[in-house]
Amino acid sequence: MKEAAEKRTTILIIDDEEIIRDGSRQILTRKGYLVDGTGEATKGLKMALGNSYDLILLDIRMPEVSGMDILKKLKEENNISARIIIITGYGTIPLAVEAMRHGAFNFLTKPYSAAELQEAVSGALNGDTPDGHEKHISMLIGSSDYIKELKESIRRIAQTDSTVLITGLSGTGKELVARMIHQLSPRSDMAFIPVDCSSLAENLMESELFGHVKGAFSGATESREGRFQMADKGTLFLDEISNINLNIQAKLLRVIQEQEVPRVGKSSPEKVDVRLIAATNKDIHVEIDAGNFREDLFYRLSVVPLDLKPLRERKADILPIAEYYLNYYQKKHKSKVRRLSEEAKKSLVSYKWPGNVRELKNTIERLCVLSDHETVNLSDIFYYGQNEGAKAPVVDSSSGRITLVDVEKEHIEKALKHFHFQINKTAEFLGIDRKTLRIKMRNYNIKTEQ
Repeated sequence: MKEAAEKRTTILIIDDEEIIRDGSRQILTRKGYLVDGTGEATKGLKMALGNSYDLILLDIRMPEVSGMDILKKLKEENNISARIIIITGYGTIPLAVEAMRHGAFNFLTKPYSAAELQEAVSGALNGDTPDGHEKHISMLIGSSDYIKELKESIRRIAQTDSTVLITGLSGTGKELVARMIHQLSPRSDMAFIPVDCSSLAENLMESELFGHVKGAFSGATESREGRFQMADKGTLFLDEISNINLNIQAKLLRVIQEQEVPRVGKSSPEKVDVRLIAATNKDIHVEIDAGNFREDLFYRLSVVPLDLKPLRERKADILPIAEYYLNYYQKKHKSKVRRLSEEAKKSLVSYKWPGNVRELKNTIERLCVLSDHETVNLSDIFYYGQNEGAKAPVVDSSSGRITLVDVEKEHIEKALKHFHFQINKTAEFLGIDRKTLRIKMRNYNIKTEQ
């Protein structure tokens, strides 16, 4: 039993580029994973078939055997439980999308940063993508009438091919709902391609969405698929759709009407078969009145509108969500935490949750990492709202037992000790920058232990 409890996550890297393989190994080893690697495709396949790995990083193009062939062979073996992340170059993104249709969990595009690698690995290892329709829908946690109605709406919407516009504040779960619609739809075996429109550079947005041909503009050294081509026969999710400019909005409107994509640098458009889901945390009507969003595009997108309520308007779901993530993070971090005290529960329910479900999830994870006792008390909880005004007292103000300043100081001290006084890791965990953390440490007279 002791040996099982101490089992570490194992990762296999199959990539014929030594610099990619060794760089990835170093990054992941520093994160505590046990990492094996090989540049020989046939050897990698044999190692993977041993089923001793939790995750496999697989290059799509290798000289001996292609990554696609290895993927198909692994997926033929029912006893292979490892999740697979495909490693690809820009020129082979269509292959990577095809690989996802054959069972790959995700793909990474070369060259990738340490942060991108860590995020992809963490997402694959911890991603909640259970098989079965009811398991997908069960990820919407709660027992309120609202949640029951939302689940039923998702089931109905999923069976159509209609365009959906999901609205709701940040952290309400818009992408989760979009993924559920895809997973419950007839397109579930095809690709789900999410696009964060707020992160796309304005001058490259057209190319990112619609693709381009070689030589279409300065720096276009090769032809490239756009997000629409990647999502062909599947679902394209455009998050924060209100951030795209008016020029792209006009072209997007035509794509929706004609189901044809105008690849940059190509005279004739390309036919695509895409189910479109869009989302925004802004009031689209305000954006239309301000001249920032086309009214005709809004009506094209909102064939089926779906508005997600903020957490403060469905208080009955707060404790079920908190209990779910308490159980999840207790296991993940091997935490001592087992339960919430009655006072802690009242505090969670009374807080306004400006960051919605995402903020609640992060709050519970912090509790499981930092608390060193089984029952979470009122003084263990500290809320990080979206701004200073969003912070709330964590105790009954009439009791006078402890101040917010005392709680923050204790919370920072616990985080510093947990991360062995590493400023970078502590600041990242607390959601503040290094300078802010150092200022707080100085104000609270917290000494840095060597």
